[in-house]
Amino acid sequence: MSHPVPAIVVTVPARSVVEARSQVAEARAAGADLVEVRLDRFPEDELRRLDALFPSPVRLLATLRSRAEGGEGPDRSEERARRLGEFARFPFRWIDAELERDFPAAESLARPGVLDLVVSSHFVTEVSAAAWATAVRQRVPKGCVRKVVTRASVGHLLRELLPRLPPLEEAPLVALTTGGSGPLLRAWSGRLGFALVFASPPEPREGPARPPVEPSQIPIDRLKPFLEAEGTPPLFAITGHPVAHSRSPGIFARWMREDERIGLYVALDFESDTEFTDAVPLLAEGGFRGLSVTHPYKAVAAELADEVGPGAAACGVANTLTFGPNGVASENTDLVAILRRLGELRSSGTWDGMSVGVIGAGGAARATLAATRSLGVESYVWARRGEAAEQLAREFGAHAASGSRDDRPSLVVHATPVGRASDAVPVPPDLSWLRSGVPVVDWVYAPDLPTIRHASERVGAPYEDGARLLVYQAAASYGLWWGNEPDPEQVSATIREFR
Repeated sequence: MSHPVPAIVVTVPARSVVEARSQVAEARAAGADLVEVRLDRFPEDELRRLDALFPSPVRLLATLRSRAEGGEGPDRSEERARRLGEFARFPFRWIDAELERDFPAAESLARPGVLDLVVSSHFVTEVSAAAWATAVRQRVPKGCVRKVVTRASVGHLLRELLPRLPPLEEAPLVALTTGGSGPLLRAWSGRLGFALVFASPPEPREGPARPPVEPSQIPIDRLKPFLEAEGTPPLFAITGHPVAHSRSPGIFARWMREDERIGLYVALDFESDTEFTDAVPLLAEGGFRGLSVTHPYKAVAAELADEVGPGAAACGVANTLTFGPNGVASENTDLVAILRRLGELRSSGTWDGMSVGVIGAGGAARATLAATRSLGVESYVWARRGEAAEQLAREFGAHAASGSRDDRPSLVVHATPVGRASDAVPVPPDLSWLRSGVPVVDWVYAPDLPTIRHASERVGAPYEDGARLLVYQAAASYGLWWGNEPDPEQVSATIREFR
């Protein structure tokens, strides 16, 4: 192995002893070295039943996260000392003691090799580089592990925090961030020499996953094979703003597992064009092989490329970046996806292949218009800003929506963010093209707000969300990075999971 493997601590979301026992067993089966039980989430009656947690199939870490540091537990030092003392009477292997609230009283709880302490500081807002440097170098009692967590953007982490981590030979440390940069230090925990890394429970093979206690944590069944692999397996990420909703990490994890490939795909949220641009070379140096790029950075991604692929050239934007010995290569696999779907709709008779109306002016709209141009299909485009529609119409040989409603496309493609709960655009899209019998393809998958679906259903227009398009473009990106796409059954099975 290139680096020592940190001990993997799975944080279970349990709120009762019964739930905890079940989740601890699942974590142990997935290979957890430790399981963190967040006792600040337990009601009083459950705290009186802690003896039922033992014997445990894996060592347990007891945590009483204070409200001041983002948890649900008490802030007063006296109450915390009483609670931690009660926990110390049980055979927990570790106790999390907050530096600000629990020391020096907590030192008396430690029994080296029997009950050790994680000495933690959780900053709920972004800290300065100086405060971070002081926190990560804080001396702790022998046998303890220092844990520091702060909220940080990707840019702040890469520019200010990462360079200020102490040398590996200093005291045992785990330093993590939440927010847009959350997965990065977890993915890099091995190369950074951290003593521990905190992960979420394994993903269920069927049914929805439980919401993790900390959204930045990576499921253990994705993280463990990556950290334990020989050599330096590749990293990948979905990048954009926002990306918390993205299903791409799960899709790529599934395909890599089925193909017996080792890699890790995470979600990174960037706050600005500049942050994204500045981060790309640092991510390439840090072991990333490729990035999926979503709204609003597809145009920026195209500008970063040393080598522009044919799809990116046709669309004028890129949704995929690949890092190689010759620099950064861009491509647009959205174009692959919409071309494939248009072909399917036409061959099945769902669409007559005559015309398409595109609602939107962003990257997905560009890919759709590039596809209709290559197919020789008459196309129309509507955008909130009329000048944007006119520009796209000129660029792609389409018609800007005239407002006369004389244009009646036989297929409508919705390519705006409407449907996402995070979409705050006050002006709704023009949906006058929707009519009975005209199929509607929505680039938004698994929408939080079924605006477009409901509008389609009201007029009798067949509707499909963007799940199929998501999977098709992901399969094409996977092929760029690994040399071959998932086989057709893998793709079909992934699409079925959305239903």
